[in-house]
Amino acid sequence: MNPKGPGDPARSNGHDPSFRENHGAERLLCAVGELWRAPDLPTLLSVAARAARELTGADGASFVLRDGELCHYAREDAISSLWQGRRFPMSSCVSGWVMLNRRPAIVDDIALDPRIPLGVYRPTFVRSMAMVPIHARAPLGAIGSYWGSTRVATAHEVTLLQALADGAALAMDNIALRERMGKAEARIDELDALTRELAERHEALAEGQRQGDALNELLAHDLRSPAAGILLTARARLRDPELEERERRRWSRVLCSAELIQRTAMNLLDTSSRQLGALVPRLDELDLTALLEEVAEILEPFAASRDQRIALRPGAPRCCRARGDADLLRRVLQNLLDNALRHTPARGAVHVEARPVDARWVEVLVCDEGPGIPAHLRDHIFDRYVRLDDPNVASRSGRGLGLTFCKLAVEAHGGTIEARDNGDGRPGSCFCVRLPAC
Repeated sequence: MNPKGPGDPARSNGHDPSFRENHGAERLLCAVGELWRAPDLPTLLSVAARAARELTGADGASFVLRDGELCHYAREDAISSLWQGRRFPMSSCVSGWVMLNRRPAIVDDIALDPRIPLGVYRPTFVRSMAMVPIHARAPLGAIGSYWGSTRVATAHEVTLLQALADGAALAMDNIALRERMGKAEARIDELDALTRELAERHEALAEGQRQGDALNELLAHDLRSPAAGILLTARARLRDPELEERERRRWSRVLCSAELIQRTAMNLLDTSSRQLGALVPRLDELDLTALLEEVAEILEPFAASRDQRIALRPGAPRCCRARGDADLLRRVLQNLLDNALRHTPARGAVHVEARPVDARWVEVLVCDEGPGIPAHLRDHIFDRYVRLDDPNVASRSGRGLGLTFCKLAVEAHGGTIEARDNGDGRPGSCFCVRLPAC
């Protein structure tokens, strides 16, 4: 039942306590070294099971892993088959008792120990055994040695077995750590590759943006020249006192269209060069009320063609002074008024007002009677090329640049621009431009 092979001193002297005590420490050190060098868990299980058998001079040994509420007999080294690969409930086997109680179990005769399920052990050679927990504070398994004859495991054998179990626990932690580190390193490699890919995409996008901006600048320059010629011609024709009313309306529409083309071209230029800091206002003292009236006069033909009106709110001060660039702020107001008219229904009105806030600030309000802008989208509308068209709005001629330019120009003045609702439950949106006062 316990054959001795040549060249196997541990087994040939398996029942010689003095031999085991003399060689146990040396064999334990060798086993722990093998455990630490084990590249994976299956190798570790094999090393530990073989070492447990040799350290205790046993006829067999098992390495048991906890699997929830089951004991998994993961690896064995024995003179004949035991239970490798099988699982038993924690409450019905000695390995479960060891893990639940966090202490060794020594059984000198399996027939006399109530912890032994004899039906499971009867087909095997086992008559005596010793089993210790792995990682005693929070057991994750157990190591057991078995003998084919009745005997009591010595304290030295149990000590060696427990030391082996402790070494196995540390080696298992080490393998788990190496696996986590390997996964982390693989993840780092993936992140590095992703970072490189994102950097390449960012550079491609940046190059595309540069090419797009260059194209926008060429397009804007190509648009401005003919638009300027059309504006001059339309203004000259409208100054003719003998121009028939029908022709006057026609040339007014031409003037509005040419002005829109020129303004769109300028918006393209300014939004394309925003990264270059090219939008630098030339500051002068301005009368915002007069500037509003001028812009309203420019856009009046467009409003009339849509059966709309532009109204300076009653009670607005006749003079509201700010420091700003007249050309830039004129375009800001044109964009805001044009946008308001396009979102106001026929026979509606766009209300405009310039007023002081305090000694430091003045503000301009441009309020339409359209469907309004949802609160969660009010910041988004200033993004480049964004158009929040409503199916009820007839005109969709905007290009998503006007409000972007407005934000750039106002912030270049040190001011702010925001979209609100009209308050008091009234429909529509109100754009508020705040600028430094004189």
